[in-house]
Amino acid sequence: MKKVIITGGNSGIGYQAAKQLAEKGWSVTLFCRREEAAEQACEEIRQQTGNRHVDYILVDLSDMKSVRKAVEQYIQKEDVLDVLINNAADFDLSVKKPVLTKDGLERQFATNVVAPFLLSILLKGLLEKSESGRIINISSQGLVLYPFMRLDFENLSGQKRYSPAKTYYQNKLALLMLSLYMRKWWKGIKIQAIRVTNVKVDMRRYDHLSAFMKNLYKIKSKFSISPEEMAKVYTALSTEDGYDGFLYDEKCREVKANRTAYEEEGQTKLYSLLEQLTFSRDNL
Repeated sequence: MKKVIITGGNSGIGYQAAKQLAEKGWSVTLFCRREEAAEQACEEIRQQTGNRHVDYILVDLSDMKSVRKAVEQYIQKEDVLDVLINNAADFDLSVKKPVLTKDGLERQFATNVVAPFLLSILLKGLLEKSESGRIINISSQGLVLYPFMRLDFENLSGQKRYSPAKTYYQNKLALLMLSLYMRKWWKGIKIQAIRVTNVKVDMRRYDHLSAFMKNLYKIKSKFSISPEEMAKVYTALSTEDGYDGFLYDEKCREVKANRTAYEEEGQTKLYSLLEQLTFSRDNL
């Protein structure tokens, strides 16, 4: 039985991908923050697919100790992992200034970049035991609007100037750079990325937004695809062998990443920085 971990798999695209993989007979583990939502999602997937091998582990991806604890729990019950899908992301337009985590990191950066890096490192051994170990990281079509964006190493945590949207796209660029570095240097694990397009959102998740922002989301949804449709790309890259490229769009077509993502000097600098952040004496 193939095994997958999906972060943020209790709603949206992650939930649909979990359901699709469960339908194929996979053992699915959701890494989720909220117990009630995780339990409900797992039970729904079990009932709809008839697959009892659907479970969750609680984790706060902005907290590195929580990430380590979640991986320890997984390793205690499993000895191999076929696919890690780093789906979860923090993007909240209502936040107007950096929010620092227990580790002293800006929350968006911790969740969107540091956590996928740490999960990949800690689960690398289990992925290497699989005949088709894969890591799938999630990027955003919004990066197309920033073709010349460069990673600002002096403002990774919004310490100089903060914008939730700009920080999010910086995070997504960083994740592409990290993926390309690992793709080059990690042997025996296939590392790919998906460029997620506009997807219809569950407005119940955005109660905290202003009426203006809610209306913007509603208008955007009219031009968006369903989470189920987008999840088909997650499922294809997880289960099929015909995709050997790096970045794929919502139609499972290979596309180019931002030009700056391919710069090896920046990739190496980012990887080294993340190693320092996650494996320094203070964080062990």
